[in-house]
Parts: sequence; C-alpha cells; structure tokens
Amino acid sequence: MERREFLLNSVAAFGTRLLTGKAANSESSPSGTASRTYHVFGVPLRTGSLVPGNENDAQAYRDVQVVSRLQAAGCNVVDEGDVAIPSYLPHHSVPPIRNWPGPRIAWDCISDRIAPCLQQAGQVPFLIGCDCSVVVGTTQALLRTSPEEIYVLYIDGDFDDAPPDAKHCNSAAACAVWLLTNDSPFWAGPPLRPSGVSVIGWSRPSRSAKSGRGSMSLAEVRRAGPQEAALHALQLIPASASILLHFDSDVVQAPELPTAYFPHEEGLTLSEAGELLRVFLSDSRIRIIEVSEYAALRDLDHRYVSKLVGLFSDALHR
Repeated sequence: MERREFLLNSVAAFGTRLLTGKAANSESSPSGTASRTYHVFGVPLRTGSLVPGNENDAQAYRDVQVVSRLQAAGCNVVDEGDVAIPSYLPHHSVPPIRNWPGPRIAWDCISDRIAPCLQQAGQVPFLIGCDCSVVVGTTQALLRTSPEEIYVLYIDGDFDDAPPDAKHCNSAAACAVWLLTNDSPFWAGPPLRPSGVSVIGWSRPSRSAKSGRGSMSLAEVRRAGPQEAALHALQLIPASASILLHFDSDVVQAPELPTAYFPHEEGLTLSEAGELLRVFLSDSRIRIIEVSEYAALRDLDHRYVSKLVGLFSDALHR
C-alpha cells in the first residue's frame, strides 16, 4: 500500500474512533486536558544554536503578555520565571559540537528545574525562548520522572539529525534528534527508539536512515490535511505514553514568520500550524511543550512573537 493511501485510511479510521469517544487519547487520562496547569519557563540561552539571538528571547513572549493571553483562553498558567543557567557558558566553533559543553550544562539545568512539575499529575512545563537542543534536556527530565514510554512530536522545518563529526562543527540544535535516538557520550540517555520521535512538517530531509516511521514531510501534511496528519501521528503513539511536543518556529514559512533563527521559504502557513497544534494540544498525553528558535533581534516591534503566542492561545482555547 502506498504511504499516502495508508495515511489517509489510518486517519479515516481514527476519526471514526474520535467520534465514538474511543480514541486513545480519551482513554489515556480520565481528567483530559481541562485540569492541566501550564508552567511557563523562560530559557535564556542560545548556546545550542549557531546564530542569531540574545540570551533572553523569552522576554519578548512576556512583553506580549503570553501568560495573560493563555489565561484568557481558559488555561491555568503559572509564570515560573527563567531557568537559572550560568552566564559563563563557552562560545566557540570547535568540532564536533559548537559551544560544548555549554549545551550539556544547559540541558542539566533545564532538566533539574522542570522535574518537580513533571512529578505531579496535570502539571505541564511550557518552555519559551529556547533553541532546539533543549529537547535533550526536557526528554532527560521526562525519562527520569515518568514511568511511561516517551514519545516526541517534533514539529520542525528540519530533521535536526546531523551526526556529530570530528571534522565539522555542528550546533547541538542541528544534532538534536540524532542525540535523542543514538547512544553517545553527550548525554546520559538512554536514547529513544527512532520510532519514538516523529518529525512533522519538514522541508529539508533526514540525514539518517533511521528516521521515525511517524515522521511526515510538509508535502505529506498538506496532502492529508493538518488535522488529519496530526490525528495519524497520535494514532501511532500508545495510549499509555507520555508525549513531549516540540515546536520550532521555522516550520512556518518565512513570509508569515520571518523571525526564526533559520527562516524557511517553504513551510506551513500560520493557519496550517494552528490546525496541527489544536489537535496535538487537545491530547491528554502531552506532558511538555517547548517553543524554540524565535529570534527577538529580528522582531523589534514584537509583531511576530505576538503571532506565535496567538498560535498557542488559539490552539489551547477552551
């Protein structure tokens, strides 16, 4: 069966289950999403990326009232301030990973800071101001606090699975998915199975033969439709799993959101991204949300970060 036909047939079946109230995400938690409390953490760093950014992109989200806008959408929200990360982290271009060991130090800080939230039911860390490499730290925290199997929905214009190379310097962000799914000395692990990380909306292909079976390109998301593509991705995840939702702003096309670290001319529209997020964020298995790679230095009037916050407040609206 061709992949497109499989995708559409799977979505049709899952849609029927949703209508009859038997979808996996309805079974996974009797409390659903209404009892969640979102804990907003700023992550003041860029050590895992290449360029650009300052060390406090999270402030722009607060300047456009991220907390009050989520509250107005009906969410329980607590602003936890910023994760404390040392100010003396190295910045260099020595292979294999840029700024090492800065990223590892940041991941451990993030993991330690959000772990108390994850130890309590219904408490969801919501990270802002970060680069894509933070997914290693948040996954580490979830592995240490959750008895369930971990799955990552990685909404991104890139696969971010470049393998570390002693002859070439990559950012930790560019290696994020590789690091998550391979044994290495760069983090404690254990690594996730490749099928446990689904990259959604990519326009630049994987560099690995082990990419997750639930991954979907930009073209595939559009063929199925964003809502149906999201339902299909969720169908592949066990009802008992814990899900980390990673959203890189470069999955949105540059004409609509040019403030990503590395804007993509090809990408989802804001409307399409909103459709994806509405389905994903309604799933009761979501345990962490992270919004990455917004560059405040490219958005001096905060027009685009306001749109980014609007994506999430609309998707979480009750």
